[in-house]
Amino acid sequence: MNCARVGIGRDQSAGAIHSAATADSPLQQFRRTFLAAHPTQGFITRQAWTADELAEAEALITTCNAYEDLRIKLAHSLLRSRPGNVNDDFLYYEEGKLVGLLALDDIPKEDREMTGLVHPDYRRRGIFTELLAMAKAESRLRGIKRLVIVCERFSRSGMAFVESVGAQYDSSEHLMYLQDFQARNAYQPLLTLTRATPDDLYDIAHILATSFHEDEEQTRQHLPGDMQNPDVTYYIARLGNEPVSCLNVFDDSVCAAIYAFGVVPEYRRHGFGRQVLERIITLIQAIYGKQRRIQLEVETNNSNAIALYRSCGFREVTTYGYYNLDLA
Repeated sequence: MNCARVGIGRDQSAGAIHSAATADSPLQQFRRTFLAAHPTQGFITRQAWTADELAEAEALITTCNAYEDLRIKLAHSLLRSRPGNVNDDFLYYEEGKLVGLLALDDIPKEDREMTGLVHPDYRRRGIFTELLAMAKAESRLRGIKRLVIVCERFSRSGMAFVESVGAQYDSSEHLMYLQDFQARNAYQPLLTLTRATPDDLYDIAHILATSFHEDEEQTRQHLPGDMQNPDVTYYIARLGNEPVSCLNVFDDSVCAAIYAFGVVPEYRRHGFGRQVLERIITLIQAIYGKQRRIQLEVETNNSNAIALYRSCGFREVTTYGYYNLDLA
């Protein structure tokens, strides 16, 4: 691999000034005209995305989804919110057309999830192998120890690639959509459910750490950045003054996704999980309307949570596998 291509090029330098430009600014108009006359070609990195570039990525995702009837786990909002100073996205252009993309998640830790795709007409040419080599080189420079490949179980091409690079299976999650919801509304005792503030950070970190067997200090360090994301809203539920449960709702104008839904172990099997879930669904529908898709993800071996979600009207629509690729 020509490592000189990682972190250089017309696209990266333009990305550095992206935050200063609006969609209709003269700078953006110039860039659009310049790129039209000088089509992007080859392997590049990108630190920030313009509206036109996001549309290119969305078109590629749509094409790949349609080709294998998939729901590739790569959110438009992840690319849109890039800070503009980190190489997390690796791309391949051919004659100005985006045909390959690999994106790392934005959680700063030693293990980083990655999702990638190549246009069906350009496969079997080593494009994704080169994108992965670029991502691995960048990750090693930043001290990342492991890449976690996210691959939909029904993706024939994705599963073949996972096997070819020797990635090791770790776990799986179902993606579930809300399809038939009827609130019970009979809650006893009634929890207090409020939008979280920075003052709730320690309580939320405790709930998440005890719910998911995580290190509480590390969880507390990661939370502020997540809570400052304008697309993310945290909620906390209390019984009196005692923190019982928390979750966050990520909304990107297409769907409202429920994440980090935890209940402190000693408060489980009392109906509190159902109460929080039903009330947050009701709240989402009140804010965004009943047409807004509501979704969540759950580990395939978490039978209790799956049973709860199904009883509230969620149904599985696909399954994602997570495969570890060590960088040592």
